[in-house]
Amino acid sequence: MSSSISSSEAIASRVSPWRVAVCSAAAALAVAGALEGLTRWHEARTADAMPHSVAEMYAEFPRARIFGREIGTQTIAHNVALFSGAQGAASVTSGYVGTSRSKVIRPEHFGIAHAANGSGNSYSEISFGLLLQAEALRHAFPNVKRVYIESSLLLRKPGRLFAEPDHRKYLPLLKQVMPLHEGLPADESMRQTLAAIETPKSGKFDWHPHLLKYRSDLRVSNYVAPTEATQGIDINADPLLKALTPTGERRELSRSLTPKGDQLPEIKADNIKVQRLRETEASAPWDGLYDMVARWGEAHDIEVVFYQPPVRSDLYAFQQRNGLALHVADMQRVAKQYGTPFIDMNRPDLHFQDDWALFSDEDHLETCTGSGLLTLALEDGYRQFKDRGELLPVVDAQKLLAGRQDALKICRG
Repeated sequence: MSSSISSSEAIASRVSPWRVAVCSAAAALAVAGALEGLTRWHEARTADAMPHSVAEMYAEFPRARIFGREIGTQTIAHNVALFSGAQGAASVTSGYVGTSRSKVIRPEHFGIAHAANGSGNSYSEISFGLLLQAEALRHAFPNVKRVYIESSLLLRKPGRLFAEPDHRKYLPLLKQVMPLHEGLPADESMRQTLAAIETPKSGKFDWHPHLLKYRSDLRVSNYVAPTEATQGIDINADPLLKALTPTGERRELSRSLTPKGDQLPEIKADNIKVQRLRETEASAPWDGLYDMVARWGEAHDIEVVFYQPPVRSDLYAFQQRNGLALHVADMQRVAKQYGTPFIDMNRPDLHFQDDWALFSDEDHLETCTGSGLLTLALEDGYRQFKDRGELLPVVDAQKLLAGRQDALKICRG
């Protein structure tokens, strides 16, 4: 027994610590390499299965399967699936496109007929997502002649491509609109990046670890206890679509105003909506999104109306420190260059910002009165443009509230 123990100790003494460390590191690298290889194989296989043309994309989305963060988040694919069931699509002549701030717009509730809302959440995840939303809206409603396009500071991005794995399916649509980028800043570098993503097998080896893109998918819990998010659901089974009409408008109205006791407290610098503003000003002149939107309108004979929804006064203070003035100046330049109106409601003198009762949080007018004011303000601003040629129409919330009581009476009680 003692000799056995002695021999074991002798063997252990001959194995130096550095050899153990080297072997451990080699094993870890081998595992990481194997996982990286499997990830790249999975990515290539997934890419092959994705739509390779815009026609395929539109045909596939109404019966697509969605996973993870896509579930419960209104994306372009959701809108395509939703609009495919719209009756009387030919009668729709105007539309709205924007972020979750614009999903609150309810044209039918406030007396505006023949309109569709193509807003959603994917704007923040893929370059020119806003423009892709507009293109999807145009495809679904071929007689659209006017589109209101949200132009918030939030949508400013550097001149490089943003495309997460679950948005690769939109690349055919992105490729279709890219010619509108010709002559704009970062045009050539954007094209090169797009080409590299579109044809991953054609060139030199990509040393960037692909494993990092899928780290949330590689959790052990995903396989031990699979969930709806990991297994996926049919896009039409997503509960969020049940809350929308086939033209994208929310079916239910929210409460009239937010009582003082329910209003969120003043935000601080660590708020996520403040963090999203970081480096916005430093990345100017951004990616040319709004020039491309204006060119898109010209190309399809669609009247574009830009608008910036208001945010609460506390968030506005942080926007001022992160490039808001530069953003507004550029939007005014776009308005004059292309003859498209820009309705800027994100100004203290227009009496939206300080009335926190209109907001459901720091930047959403998800109250009945707030939604109504936003919806009607766009109509009022557009009339100023058509009647008097105002490229920068001014819409005061207090005057609108007093003058449109007929349309806002739906919010009483």
